[in-house]
Amino acid sequence: MIGTIVSALAPIALVTALGWFAGRWKVLPDNAAAVLAGFVVTFALPLSLFLAAVAAKPSEILNPPYLAALAAGLVGSYAIGLLLARFAFQRTVPEASVQAIAASFPNMAYCGPPVLIAAIGPSAVLAVVMGNLIVTLILIPLTLVLLGGSSGIARAIRSAVLQPLVLLPVFGAVLAVAGVRLPDLLTSSVDEIGRAAGGAALFTLGLILSRITPRIDRDVLVNVSLKNIVQPALILGTGMAVGLSGDQLAQVFLIGVLPAATAVPTLALAHQTYADEAAASVMASALFAILSISGGIAIVGVLS
Repeated sequence: MIGTIVSALAPIALVTALGWFAGRWKVLPDNAAAVLAGFVVTFALPLSLFLAAVAAKPSEILNPPYLAALAAGLVGSYAIGLLLARFAFQRTVPEASVQAIAASFPNMAYCGPPVLIAAIGPSAVLAVVMGNLIVTLILIPLTLVLLGGSSGIARAIRSAVLQPLVLLPVFGAVLAVAGVRLPDLLTSSVDEIGRAAGGAALFTLGLILSRITPRIDRDVLVNVSLKNIVQPALILGTGMAVGLSGDQLAQVFLIGVLPAATAVPTLALAHQTYADEAAASVMASALFAILSISGGIAIVGVLS
């Protein structure tokens, strides 16, 4: 178990630290994070998730309990964050929506593959595919509506669905359900760029975090608690209740222990809403994830 935890955390810590130092020491130009992020989310990660989806069994994709457990954690933590922000903290609706997504959007793009592969194996990346669909089709459009963009919600959903990060995994899932298998030559060729996703994503994460000032306050503590503790608990409880077990339960549970997504501060800045708190929450969540990921892998070891 110790070896699995180290295998999961070591690449995250090392490559993210390299990116952080590169950002702090100005080794790369200021736009490097944006360029690398574009490469990851447009090419490397979509192709990696496409291969994971197309290699999955139809029974793994058409699995309502699996999706229910993921949705309970992602949507459940969003709802709790929204209600707390709006009624307990007296935030405006736009502010509450950003706080809610800061407390519920896992960093699946950057941290998901290395953690899941180290703990379970390559097949576990399917959880990243499914989780990404839930976030893209439910949480982000809902947040845009609450931020005041309801007039453009149809356009926002259409744009999100047509992104490679959504389109390619869905296409891979359709091929898998249809029983289509890609030629080995094509799979190995596509895998060359897909394998670059993990390292490039973690390095980019470090670059992004290097520009965030750490801070701890009420909002940060609540957001980190919801994201790193409550969300995995919701997923685990729901998964057990609907009959998930073994690797499938472990896959969805480990999505919950990941830190908050670095896309959240970008969304907050774009709308000039809750930006400082969102950035601080992502930084604190990333640091706390050392404990939540370690604990999550230990729990998975007990469950299996």
